[in-house]
Amino acid sequence: MGSGAWSDAGGFAPPGETTFGAPRADGVSRATTVPQTLPPVERPGSVRVENGGGLLRIRLTGAVDAVLAPRLDAVVSSVVAAQPIDVRFDLTEVDFLGSHGMAFLVRVQHAARAAGCVATVEAVSRHARVALHIAGLEHYLNVS
Repeated sequence: MGSGAWSDAGGFAPPGETTFGAPRADGVSRATTVPQTLPPVERPGSVRVENGGGLLRIRLTGAVDAVLAPRLDAVVSSVVAAQPIDVRFDLTEVDFLGSHGMAFLVRVQHAARAAGCVATVEAVSRHARVALHIAGLEHYLNVS
């Protein structure tokens, strides 16, 4: 027998598909097969900081979550310790932006404002934009 799974409709579903019954008005179930899609694979997160031309560029990639938090904390410390400088974020390659990533963006924004500078999110992936929108941070973080 090939691989697959027994479905809720009482039939066999091929691998990667789910079959379920939809009762009709006459009480007879009609099986429907729906292809299953796998969630996107998240890459490990990374942060890269470039300082030049009176501007600090911070590029985040992959999953920006609790795993990346210690590195993000070190970046915040370096931003606070640096001379006042404007900050630009690049989030174009962010696959997932969790609460730790959002807290990082807010802390850097706060440090920049306290120093009389500006922090702006210049480029943002769809995943990061949705997360920032849901959290209500688009305007606070100057998302362009």
